[in-house]
Amino acid sequence: MSRFLLFWLVLVGSASEALAQRVVTTRILTQPLGARFWVDGVPYRSPQAFNWTEGSKHTISTDIEQAIFPGERLKFTGWLDSAGNQLGQAESITVSASSAITFIQLNFTKEYLLRVLFYSCREVVPGECRPPGTVFVGGAAFTSDVEQWLPADSSVQLSARPGPGFVFVNWGHPSGFSTALTYTHRMTSAVTFANIFAPAKRITLLSEPAELLLAPDRTPSRSPVEVDWGTGTTHILGAVSPQAEKDNSSRLWVFSHWSNGARINDPYVVPNNTRPETITGYFVRGAQVSFVTNPPGLRLRVEGRENWPAYNFVWGVGMKYQVSAPLEQVDARGRRWVFKGWSNQGPATQEIQITAEHVTTGFRLIANYEPQSRLNITTLPPNLPVLIDGVECRASCSIDREAGALVQLVAPEVIPLSENSRLEFQGWSDGGEARRSFTFTDRPETNLVATYRSVHRLTTMAEPNDKAAIFRVDPASPDGFFPADVSVTVTAEARPGYRFRRWDGDLSGTFGAGVVRMSGPRLVRAVLEPVPYADPAGVRNAAGETPEIVVAPGSIASVVGLNLAGDSQLGPQNPLAQTLGGVTLRIDNRFLPLVSVSPEQINFQVPSDLAEGSYQVAARWNNQPEVTAWMRVVRNAPGLFPRILNSEGREVSPDAPARRGEIVSIFGTGFGPYDRVVVDGFPLPSSFTYTCLDPVEVWVGDRLVEPIWAGGVAGQVGIASARFRLPEDLTVVDQTVAVRVRINGRSSNPILLRID
Repeated sequence: MSRFLLFWLVLVGSASEALAQRVVTTRILTQPLGARFWVDGVPYRSPQAFNWTEGSKHTISTDIEQAIFPGERLKFTGWLDSAGNQLGQAESITVSASSAITFIQLNFTKEYLLRVLFYSCREVVPGECRPPGTVFVGGAAFTSDVEQWLPADSSVQLSARPGPGFVFVNWGHPSGFSTALTYTHRMTSAVTFANIFAPAKRITLLSEPAELLLAPDRTPSRSPVEVDWGTGTTHILGAVSPQAEKDNSSRLWVFSHWSNGARINDPYVVPNNTRPETITGYFVRGAQVSFVTNPPGLRLRVEGRENWPAYNFVWGVGMKYQVSAPLEQVDARGRRWVFKGWSNQGPATQEIQITAEHVTTGFRLIANYEPQSRLNITTLPPNLPVLIDGVECRASCSIDREAGALVQLVAPEVIPLSENSRLEFQGWSDGGEARRSFTFTDRPETNLVATYRSVHRLTTMAEPNDKAAIFRVDPASPDGFFPADVSVTVTAEARPGYRFRRWDGDLSGTFGAGVVRMSGPRLVRAVLEPVPYADPAGVRNAAGETPEIVVAPGSIASVVGLNLAGDSQLGPQNPLAQTLGGVTLRIDNRFLPLVSVSPEQINFQVPSDLAEGSYQVAARWNNQPEVTAWMRVVRNAPGLFPRILNSEGREVSPDAPARRGEIVSIFGTGFGPYDRVVVDGFPLPSSFTYTCLDPVEVWVGDRLVEPIWAGGVAGQVGIASARFRLPEDLTVVDQTVAVRVRINGRSSNPILLRID
């Protein structure tokens, strides 16, 4: 034999042996998990996987019923393999291992124990052990305790039928103590029903007269009625009332009382004994009773109730009833009615007693009412306040009064909504004033509407400040408020010293007038730019407001206006500058010496060589447009500064007043020429005395005082002074006196001198 043949025989033999020993895996499990089973005699409770030789035989078994917990078990329902084959319901099966079967499943159903405990008796003497009743479980009747296993989540119907001498009580706690004779329960756990029946007491219910309808536990039955009620239980002693006789529909009866003192439909607690008992219900003859209202359809209260379908009754003879008519009420249409009286002249609430006469005649009573007129008050827009006889009302208010009644109505003239919006009264719907009276008429209803309109504030502003522009509005408004949606024309006129540039806020554009629609509060802002401006009144004395707007050669004068300079600056004193803060001042081509500049005023020295006459002064600030002012020059134009020194050189003030007989000095400008020539723009030297050429008069109050001396102040430019002695006999009022100077008939401004 060749080596190749030998190798092939060995290989084929090994493969055949492997085929003969092929192993397959089979899983064994239960549904649900946890049930007990045996495989080849070995017990298990969880899924198992077995490696079996294909074709081998194995035995699998289980218990048909397996307890889990008390009252809970699993019941075997059959075998199932992985191929979907049902393998029967036997306790044990034998299977052959196969690759076609990967698992075998044992199916179980969970069951719960149902117990019904109501009777258990062993008969010693036949017939002496009678059950209290019959219980039906799923339709099957039982007369003693019941135990049944039922599938989980299944529903079972329980019914009870009490036997003679017994009553059904309830099914117990699992039912929530249901008292229904038939009860359906869902099996979610083991359950026990107990205490189903109880001993009963036989009650006989009679009527007087006989054979009338009684209603024990609200179930109508004709007398006599026999019922079995459990001891200690509560029932209703009812009767049909009113009712007609069984054989005579014209004879009516009304229930009066029970023989045990109970009233109709009173609860009755069954005594704790089983002795039979008889209770009689007594009736009296009934009479037809009716109540009506005039007009029809209004409400009445009868026996404490208003919700009767109709006010027609049958009441018993000798019995008392209560009826009441509301003093005021509103009908279905909303109209108010006032009670005026009953047809029997009785009070609004009265007690009615039925007599035997009423059985044949009946009883009828009418409640008479009179209408009231209604006033409905609303506002437009709604929910605004209105005073009605001094009481505030909002939203819709209704007032009911008799015809001829008078109420006072007040609608606010103005209702603020915010700082910039408000409502203004326009009028009542009938044309009345805001404060008015209203007289009710016989009309059922009157509607009054207080109408308001919305008004809004138009706010005007100017930049850089409120003095930059004058605003004009058309139409005009006294307080800046305008009706809603009105179109208002706003015009901004630039004041002197400003130029209009554009609008901002609720207006736009570069034209000085615009139209704004007042659909709400509006703000318009005029944006202006400063431009130089000189007061057309002309150049004036720098010391103060003198009687005449004139200046003297060599004096200090002022050009007054707006935006004349960028800020306030005081120039050098020796010499004075001709340019200060970018500001220059000229007469023709002659630039003038400057003392100080500010946006509102330029102080300068008037050239001392100017002849009397009028001159045009031109002021310029940087690249701003040049402005001019007229200056009238005269020989003397005195003006006084509010500065007075005493003989010791201290300033006179309220804390340091001057004394009579003391020498004081006053200071000013424009006193006229000196006895020496001065150089403009330079302070007077102290080495010389500069005396005024023209006589200076000093007036202290109404006293003319001769000055000791008057002339220029050394070290100052354009400043003059006058020294004089205060008279010893000077009369003053309130310790002050006015001082002024007069030169060649021209007076200065007055200043106040404090004198001790």
